[in-house]
Amino acid sequence: MMLKDWLPRHVPQICRIDSVDSVGGGCISDAVCVRGISDQDKPETWFVKTNTVDFAENFACELDGLNALRSTGVIHIPEPIATGIDASHSFLVTRWIPSEPPTADFFTGFGRRLAEHHVASETTDDRHGWHRDNFLGATVQPNQPCESWVAFVAQQRIGHQLSLAIENGWSDSRLKSDVQKIIDHMDDLLSGRHSTVSLLHGDLWSGNYLCTDGGRVALIDPAVYRGCAEAEFGMIQLFGSCPPEFYDAYQDVRPLADGWRRRVQVYVLYHLLNHLNLFGGGYLSQCQRTAAMVLRGR
Repeated sequence: MMLKDWLPRHVPQICRIDSVDSVGGGCISDAVCVRGISDQDKPETWFVKTNTVDFAENFACELDGLNALRSTGVIHIPEPIATGIDASHSFLVTRWIPSEPPTADFFTGFGRRLAEHHVASETTDDRHGWHRDNFLGATVQPNQPCESWVAFVAQQRIGHQLSLAIENGWSDSRLKSDVQKIIDHMDDLLSGRHSTVSLLHGDLWSGNYLCTDGGRVALIDPAVYRGCAEAEFGMIQLFGSCPPEFYDAYQDVRPLADGWRRRVQVYVLYHLLNHLNLFGGGYLSQCQRTAAMVLRGR
């Protein structure tokens, strides 16, 4: 059955669908731009992701994360509309956010807004994690609240991904040995950071931040949890990083503690191990090189 036939039955805000256009950029779910008439009898545009029925929990976690990020009111986040299950699909609906090529000052604004968000959500509460496990891509991301950031990263981030890699057959003895050394020395590797805790987007690769109207940054597709703000830069740095003006603007608002670039390599490794588990052995050598780099930086 076509999406325009079944979606309005589940989403009261959608009165009529006039067009459905495919949207690129994702590799896990199907994404479309839907135009039609809302329940207020006005033209409206929505963003809709669909997947198999067993993906419903993933979408529920995404909706939860979007609402959490919107709560600070600092960064433009799409308004979640609905999530649910049809006979053969799970789905997530948000309001559409139009995107455009980055403006000259986009990354300056992005860095400033991200820092302001981290400040606005910052607490001295030592509980890291989230009220539910969620997903990093299609991988379960454990978020059991923990009073120790070192233990949280060692067990629920790096340790979890290493266990999956061994279970999936993607780890060799070298990677297993080096990552275990990282886990054993995590206290030293993460020393020097700020002790405050912020709400993190959790998956800030270039496909999850958009330049929208007036050069504003908008964030989509989160994997939220509360933790050390430096962890946010792991995914940013994995695929080419942002230009210097992004980091300069961030530090104008919220200066990073000395040694942050060294510590960020631990979070880069977390995302690399996740890619190893999602996409296979093509990421093994990059995981090995990054793990060795982390150990050299001790």
